[in-house]
Formats: sequence, structure tokens, C-alpha cells
Amino acid sequence: MAKPPTNSLKLVIKFGERMRTSRELCGLNQKEAAKRLGYSNSSKLNKVELASDTGSIPFWLIPRAAEVYQVSSDYLLGLTDEWQCTHSEALQSKIEKAIKKSQSIQDNPIRQLYTQISAVERAVSINLQKTAEFKDLVTRFRSLNPSFDTELRLGAKLLRIANETNQEAAKIAQQLAKSRDSIKSVINI
Repeated sequence: MAKPPTNSLKLVIKFGERMRTSRELCGLNQKEAAKRLGYSNSSKLNKVELASDTGSIPFWLIPRAAEVYQVSSDYLLGLTDEWQCTHSEALQSKIEKAIKKSQSIQDNPIRQLYTQISAVERAVSINLQKTAEFKDLVTRFRSLNPSFDTELRLGAKLLRIANETNQEAAKIAQQLAKSRDSIKSVINI
């Protein structure tokens, strides 16, 4: 392992040398490299490479240059003479970025679905309450009117449909709750 520079001037000079060497290893001229690094022209990159602006190294430039030139940050800073990133580190970094991007893309529609299911669940819950009230009302009406089953046409059917509607609403409410909980367990809501 290389000995790290002892003061900031030496660090800036070493960084400039390593930036130039890395750019040349990639076969880029200063103008192309400056553009890839995010500079509008090559004058700033030239100052970095020549260490003519010895005040500091832009912090954002270190990881960006490591990515563009495919070298390690330690190499750019003079902490090692090994210019190559280890394959597993570079691969792991790319995989982590891809996973985060993929999760973000997947989470958004899932969150929207969760919100929609929650809204439908609230509507079904209200419907369940109303059908229960209707069933109770028909049952009460039946108890107050003994001739309900014999004289009121379709009275028994009305009561049966009220019961079935209430039971179906309860089943739908249970299914929605399970769906909501299933989605909730997939993403952190």
C-alpha cells in the first residue's frame, strides 16, 4: 500500500497526477473527460490535473472521477498504487444501485394500490354497516308485523337478500383487509 500524502498540498498534487493518469488510461482527452465529469469546459479539469488551484479538491469530483475513469477513490487520493477497483466492489455498487432503482419503481405503484385498496375497504366497511342496519330493520319490521311472511309478497325473499348482502359485504371486507395487509408486509407503510 502506498504511503498517503502528508499534507494537503501534496494530496492536491497527487490527486491531480492520478486524475491525469486515469484520464489517459481511459484514452480521453481533457475536453471529453471534463464533459463526462460534469464540467462545462476543460479549464477546471486542467487546473485539477496540474494542481494549479492548490486550495482544495472538490469533494464531489472524487467519486465521480472514480466512476468515470473506473478506478478506485483510494488510487485517486494516493492511498494505493492499485488503480483498478476490485471487481466485486464495482459489481456490488452497480447491483445496489439497480436494486434501489428497481425498488423505487416497484414501490410507487404498490403504494398507489395500497391507497386505493384502503379507500375501497373504507367504502365496503360503510356498505357493511348499512347492510347490517338494513337487515336489522327488516328483522325488526318482521317482528312487529306478524303477517310479514304470509301477507307481504316477497317478504321472505327481501329478508334473505338482506342477509346475503350483509354476508357478501363481510366477505369482501375480509378479503380487502387481507390484500391490504399483504401489500403492507411487502413494503414499509
